[in-house]
Amino acid sequence: MRHRYRNRYLVHSHRVPNWNYASRGWYFITIVTHNRLPLFGYIKDGMMHLNACGQIVAEEWERSKTIRPYMHFDTYVIMPDHVHFLVQLKQNQHYVPRRLVGKMFRRMSHSIPSFVAAIKRICTIRLRIQRNSPLMHVWQANYHDRILCTPIQIHHTRRYIRNNPRNAPPTPPHLIYNTPY
Repeated sequence: MRHRYRNRYLVHSHRVPNWNYASRGWYFITIVTHNRLPLFGYIKDGMMHLNACGQIVAEEWERSKTIRPYMHFDTYVIMPDHVHFLVQLKQNQHYVPRRLVGKMFRRMSHSIPSFVAAIKRICTIRLRIQRNSPLMHVWQANYHDRILCTPIQIHHTRRYIRNNPRNAPPTPPHLIYNTPY
């Protein structure tokens, strides 16, 4: 049975139980668009072609490199309906579970959850402005992550990310021009 909060179903976390997501290490992160809409461009001939929305995500990835010196930004790919990031936290943060501040939980700074929340937040703000759509839903709740422990896992993940557009099917033409955003 699913638990409810305020008469709504809770979104269950995909996080590894008891893992400190502020600890030094490599993380493969995937965030997906709301309803898997192809908001960021299209695939044609094995190549990803970014539209203005995809370009915003690319700009925020590059901006993250300058404002988050505690992270190494290895590689990424923006696909029509999702984004893959390979990042490394370069330093350990002391483990402090999400702490209750007033009635709200607060994410630990310099952690993977705070990075993902920040990227999703700033991209959403910019996309809503760019599309003149203040209520636009951009992302699915939550994200997927994988903790990479060996150099071979890191190598395979890099290769997967780089080859993702080549291995993806072309975006159907009706989705390229008729997206609601």
